[in-house]
Amino acid sequence: MNSAEEKQKMTQTSLQPGPLLQRLLAMQRLEEEAVRYPQIEQWADALVACATQLPGCLVWPIGAPAERIAGLATARSHGHVEIGLWNAPVLGRTILLFAVAGVSPLSFSVTAEHVRRRGAANVHGCGIAIEGEATAEGLNSFRPLDPTPTQGLSAAA
Repeated sequence: MNSAEEKQKMTQTSLQPGPLLQRLLAMQRLEEEAVRYPQIEQWADALVACATQLPGCLVWPIGAPAERIAGLATARSHGHVEIGLWNAPVLGRTILLFAVAGVSPLSFSVTAEHVRRRGAANVHGCGIAIEGEATAEGLNSFRPLDPTPTQGLSAAA
């Protein structure tokens, strides 16, 4: 094999994404689709339905796509869904963490620890496609969102 053939083979081999990279790319595509019309309205409505099951909760989006959907949820609920960001007061509050997609529940665990240190009373989670959500530490419960929500929050393991 000559040098040009070796170079081409190496390039082709290095462009083959491994399983983790493939999952990350799939999650990124899911996030892109989730914030497009009309899906964004469906996810915002599902978030409103989930939030109303926790009266007075503060929805805490994790990531830019979650922030976009949460913003629309506030508008569609005519302000009945309250959104919190990193500087929002949480002392004694029930927090509903919301993320769109993830290959692990790490963002939930880290954010739950953050709001609990700041005094949150209860921390729940919801998301569209979060792998391993049952292993997220610090959550009272987790619910995968459904664009046609009909079920209540389930206890996390």
